[in-house]
Amino acid sequence: MLEREEQILKFADWMGVPTKRITIDDETITIEQALEELNRSECCVAVSAETLTFMRNASSPAVLRHFIENHCAELLVFSVGSSLHHDNLLSWLTSGRACRLNSPEEKRGFHLPHSGRKFSRQFAGLSFTTQRTVSVPTFELRDANSPDIQVIMLADGCPVFLRTGRGSCELFLLAVSKLPDINERLSQGKGIEEHYDQVIPLLVFLRHCFGARCWHGPESTARFIIDDPLLRQTYGFLNYGALLSSMRTVGYGTSIAFIPWNYWRTSKKQAARIFNHGENLSICVHGCDHTNKEFDVVDQEILQWRAGTALRRMERHKKRTGLPFERVMIFPQGRFSTSAMLALRANDYLAAVNTTCFPTNDGPEPLTIADFLRPAVTRFHGFPVFQRRYPRRLIDCAFDLFVGRPVLLVQHHEYFRDGYEQWEEFVNNLHRIEPALTWMTLSSQLMRSCMMRSVSDRSVEVQFFTRKFKLKNPRASQTGFLLAKHEPDSSAVSAVLVDGRSVPFSFKKDFLLLELQTDPGRVVNVEILDRPKLLTPARKRLGMRYTAGVSVRRALSEFRDNTLTRYPRLLEAATGLARKMRATGEDDKENRL
Repeated sequence: MLEREEQILKFADWMGVPTKRITIDDETITIEQALEELNRSECCVAVSAETLTFMRNASSPAVLRHFIENHCAELLVFSVGSSLHHDNLLSWLTSGRACRLNSPEEKRGFHLPHSGRKFSRQFAGLSFTTQRTVSVPTFELRDANSPDIQVIMLADGCPVFLRTGRGSCELFLLAVSKLPDINERLSQGKGIEEHYDQVIPLLVFLRHCFGARCWHGPESTARFIIDDPLLRQTYGFLNYGALLSSMRTVGYGTSIAFIPWNYWRTSKKQAARIFNHGENLSICVHGCDHTNKEFDVVDQEILQWRAGTALRRMERHKKRTGLPFERVMIFPQGRFSTSAMLALRANDYLAAVNTTCFPTNDGPEPLTIADFLRPAVTRFHGFPVFQRRYPRRLIDCAFDLFVGRPVLLVQHHEYFRDGYEQWEEFVNNLHRIEPALTWMTLSSQLMRSCMMRSVSDRSVEVQFFTRKFKLKNPRASQTGFLLAKHEPDSSAVSAVLVDGRSVPFSFKKDFLLLELQTDPGRVVNVEILDRPKLLTPARKRLGMRYTAGVSVRRALSEFRDNTLTRYPRLLEAATGLARKMRATGEDDKENRL
């Protein structure tokens, strides 16, 4: 089997699609025998252009034609190149509608036209560029406006992924030169976004062909997160009255990433004025003191103290103001170590939400393409970190929606310098690409976040990511569910509760497994309980010098946000000074005091 065909099968396996490998070598199985085996049932076939050319030349074209037209439900021919053999194959497959391929050229801009929405779903009408140039051949169509061919993806305006028909077969042709390796290592500087040209066509093909039988998210959710502000009527360019009005008008939900150090600074009157309107507004945990790299350390004692102190402060804030909070951590400056995830788990946080899923120290295994085809990364002690993004490219949000990830968006108060129109336009565009989008509270959507795939009419497999999980049976009949959650340390789990009752569970290949039956429409609450761990006592302190430094830092941050931001030149000078003093994280424009 060719390396490219092996890659596409591993990709399909990861997406939950049942696969079967058939190797043709004339010694164990001939082409005719392979086709006869496939003819026994309607099937979906993925084959490289090189292999299909070999099959066409080495067997009877009539036999191959009969198989494609009568027994192949869908056929993906990938890695179509610009050789004469491939041109002949292309013309034969499409009855001349796609007559040849143009020589590979360097491309950087890709577009998925609205006309292919039946296949590309949320991607339709969107474009993206790659930092690297991609050498790819493109299809030359006899009639670009023919209804017999649907173009799904273009590279610099030229077709590279299209669909047509051949008998009863849906024929998909993919000209990209490289297929994704789901085990390819990624980095913060080169994430999955740099592989969209390889990944998106395969996702589109598999979802179209297999629907609910491959891994997918049952709901499309989104949340807007605003970092740092105090709970006062105005903070910098953020005005809560204007925010609430915008939320009502456009229809979205917002979470305030609240710094626990400020727990004593919200009055009950202020809290009531902002939150007593029944709006979809909530608060979550943003660090502890919001100091430089405070969760970017490996000292477990310090991390335990910071994670626990943050929650105790939030509880005091709740007691003073009556405002509940969500046990979701957003790391200051987006920096965290793998040890920080263990501290969050030990303190019973629900999840972390961060602008990057890459820790600052080396994890047990590097993150790969496969990790980003799931709603959350759980490699670090089984604790989930969900990625959030700045609202810049719709294609990134479409990718999240397509693979079943919640769309989590972040900004700071400066984003509203010129009002809310820019953000409202982005939200309206989100609703256009996904009309079913909902904006439930942050913890609600993380607890419901999962991947499902249908096994039979009465059986569904589910992967979930948080230790508190809400499962809703979307079917109209009683259904059996096999639930799985990545848990690399089986000794950490003491029990699993379903609606408060202990149930049997097992472990297999680092996954916790349990089975249950639910009635149609019923919501089931699943909770994984850890064995008790000895936590650092709450009386631990980091010293008066540290405490004074935090106070100064917070005062300077608020002076910047409420005063300097209105004078850009002064702000630029102050920011440069802060970087020289190493008061921020890395030299990243998104890092903040």
